[in-house]
Amino acid sequence: MADMRDHVWGCLVGGAVGDALGYPIEFMSEDEIDTRFGSKGIQTLEQAAELAGEPQAIFSDDTQMSLFTAAGLLYGVERHRVPEISDIWLAYREWYATQGNKQYLDDPAHPKLWLTSMDAMQHRRAPGTTCLLAIQGGVGGTIFEPVNNSKGCGGVMRAAPVGLMAYCLRKGTRPTVEQRYHWASAMAAESAALTHGHPMGWLPAAVLAQIIERACVPNEPLEQIVTRSVRDVAAQYESFPEADVLVDMVDSAIALSKESHATAEDDRAHIHELGEGWVGEEALCIAIYAALSYCNDVGKAIRCAVNHWGDSDSTGAICGNILGAYLGMDAIKASFNLLSLEHIDVILRVATDMVEVGQE
Repeated sequence: MADMRDHVWGCLVGGAVGDALGYPIEFMSEDEIDTRFGSKGIQTLEQAAELAGEPQAIFSDDTQMSLFTAAGLLYGVERHRVPEISDIWLAYREWYATQGNKQYLDDPAHPKLWLTSMDAMQHRRAPGTTCLLAIQGGVGGTIFEPVNNSKGCGGVMRAAPVGLMAYCLRKGTRPTVEQRYHWASAMAAESAALTHGHPMGWLPAAVLAQIIERACVPNEPLEQIVTRSVRDVAAQYESFPEADVLVDMVDSAIALSKESHATAEDDRAHIHELGEGWVGEEALCIAIYAALSYCNDVGKAIRCAVNHWGDSDSTGAICGNILGAYLGMDAIKASFNLLSLEHIDVILRVATDMVEVGQE
């Protein structure tokens, strides 16, 4: 149980740390970041809290939706052992209720998920318009019947818990390794497609979920985990030409991670080649670049992932998810003061619930 807890806690807490570190600088230019924090950029959760004017660093809708994804999966385990996409859709409707609109709840007086009633979740943290409009539509899309043509990163930034659930369920359901990977990528793709219809809105989610599932059993180098995952997903969705494009983009991120990192400017120059992170494929690739560049130092990796002019909280969250799963909770604690992260108790409660699924 200790090993499983280390990886699951590390993934969810690492994602929240990356999110919270990047959230207050998300809309700052690189000149503004450097003026405020120096050439290395923002470094600590304490700095993030101060910039946000809060006693602790606060996380965004990225972590909120990740936690609700996990809560939906856990609800599905309670109902029918192996979660279904309807469980995640219910969770997203309940997340929408925490943003100020309860009309899409099955029962406004008695939400099905304990997370929905937590005071910690009752905050609007720059929720993505695409997510809000898709949930407001009341149905949700699929990969073959898209709800829109968005490829925003709102699909991938919340996908890590799907990979964690595949990892946690590996004993109880007795699936083969290949079946677990396929389930993780398929569930992540469908969950992202609920709100993001373009293939680049859900393919990166499929890749991230499979990376997380593999990273929790770190029997091979992280680069190999990433390479295997993106190629497996490309084969799984070979009818979509965007799948091969994503393979090429991830390969570019891997290649850039092997170039010089002598200065923070080197990292920024490499990140600029990959994009800004506002769309799914760019957010995934920037996170992969940072994770591979500093695969044994989660602190350096997350700081690299957030200190640029793009979608800093999402790229930081995804990077934190990957290395938190790969290196574990102790690596996160060694790099950041978690007392400066808000609602760590809620994150750990969700993570512990997922671990307990793996012990049943």
